[in-house]
Amino acid sequence: MSNEYLNKTEEQQFEDAKNWFKENGTPILVAIILVCAASLGWNFWKNHQLETAQKTSASYQRVMESYLQNPNKNQPLVEKFIADNQDSSYATFAQFEQAKQAVEKGDFFAAKVALQSALTQSDSTLKTLARFRLAQVDYQLKSYDEALAGLTQIQDKAWELRKQILIGDILVAKGDKPAAKMAYEQARLNAAPQEQTLIDVRLNNL
Repeated sequence: MSNEYLNKTEEQQFEDAKNWFKENGTPILVAIILVCAASLGWNFWKNHQLETAQKTSASYQRVMESYLQNPNKNQPLVEKFIADNQDSSYATFAQFEQAKQAVEKGDFFAAKVALQSALTQSDSTLKTLARFRLAQVDYQLKSYDEALAGLTQIQDKAWELRKQILIGDILVAKGDKPAAKMAYEQARLNAAPQEQTLIDVRLNNL
């Protein structure tokens, strides 16, 4: 501080402070209010999101329990849950369960429909899982070109091993053994010893 300010009396200092606040107090007060409002709004939004997620999770558990007890009878419950929670990952989980139940019954067309719907999910991990399972279903349906086209869209390196093995299996089914061999050998490069053994069985059977 300057010497001039230090030499002022307490009353003068108070008057200076009062005048400064008159000039600057309103903008500061507004800024404080805005900061508090933003903080309260953020906390409210977080709490709302958490509460919504908890309710969706609980609803998912109830619907799935009913569905698994009697899939045919309670299919409408799942459809309604998916429609009501389209932007939630839980809707995708429900679609995966639908596909699983359909595959267990040998209804690969129904499984394909469920997995195609799951591809609308914005989460990249869930979309990749949906794409891989859809390729497996297309393989069972002998839609080999569709299966291969879907697999080419999977870029996540974590899926490379499973992707290359499935590509090899599809190419074998198509009768293209040289290409299948290349896919299996590519998969083998990223495989653990136990997985290499399973790939070797495939290679030996070509």
